[in-house]
Amino acid sequence: MSVPLKVHKPLGARVMAVLHPTFAVLGVALLVLLVDDVGPQELGRVLARAAPWLPLVLLLEVARQSLNAVATWVAYGSRTRDVPFRSILRAQLISAAVSSVAPAGRAAGEATKAALLSPYTGGAPAMAAAATSQVAALVSGGLISLPCTLAAYLLTGASWLTLALGVHALVMLLAGLGMHAGMRAHGPGAWLKHHLHRFAPHTESFQKALHGGVLPPAQPLVATFLGRTLQVVQYGTLAMAVGIDTTALEALVAQGLHLLSMAVGILVPGRFGVSDGAFALSANAFGTTTARAMSIALLAHGMQVLFVLLGSLTPLVWKAPPLPAAQPGRNLDD
Repeated sequence: MSVPLKVHKPLGARVMAVLHPTFAVLGVALLVLLVDDVGPQELGRVLARAAPWLPLVLLLEVARQSLNAVATWVAYGSRTRDVPFRSILRAQLISAAVSSVAPAGRAAGEATKAALLSPYTGGAPAMAAAATSQVAALVSGGLISLPCTLAAYLLTGASWLTLALGVHALVMLLAGLGMHAGMRAHGPGAWLKHHLHRFAPHTESFQKALHGGVLPPAQPLVATFLGRTLQVVQYGTLAMAVGIDTTALEALVAQGLHLLSMAVGILVPGRFGVSDGAFALSANAFGTTTARAMSIALLAHGMQVLFVLLGSLTPLVWKAPPLPAAQPGRNLDD
């Protein structure tokens, strides 16, 4: 009688399998405590007031997701003609849902897009485009955090918020530029080829598929930065919707808090509880009540949940376009 083989998951996967649901429970518990502390009735009144603004917020989110899709498309460089843009849009919707709930956030979303789009170009170009998009996301996040830091300083002075946003901007820029340099560096690729022979062809194909020079490619970076700029407008709209007197400074601070909570709460699905706490703690920066500040995060969660649902349903209702006759699916090692 044959004995089934036991497949042992890597230690990191087993740790994440425990940490992810644990942080999810902690995040929801924190959110419940915050709602109870602020007052459900007060929050309900603020959210009801914001309802007429939600179609505009939704439109801005659609535009932002479209720009993220454009960033991925142009990240393919000379291979853009091989990937139908409708397939990019489909992959963007699915990856948006993944990035909202997966521990690695945007990185997990980019990996999902690469897997969905690899039949059109092969694995190496798809992963190169995903890595380029991730670099663009990190660098654009750092760049937009610079005016957010300045806005926080003008509103709150040399506060913890100003310091946190400044550190976040620096870390994002260094991470993005460091990742780009590492992708193109000969050293890591040579090490992999020498010590891990089975990865040698993948590493070589991956580096050949990259495009751009010392700096990240401009087109994905510009598209992603425009998406971040739209998000500033979106958070400014949410601030106005809940009754906050909003200028460009408040909109930038709200965007900065969103980016900061994404980084701090990377292990928390949807950043539930983390972003809400960040906005609640920063009510003074907006010159408003805790209920109004926290409502910005609650409305953002609502938009996030909507796109998670859309992304989850996309594979069921939007089938992947067939490959062109001249392009039967390529091997993932191409």
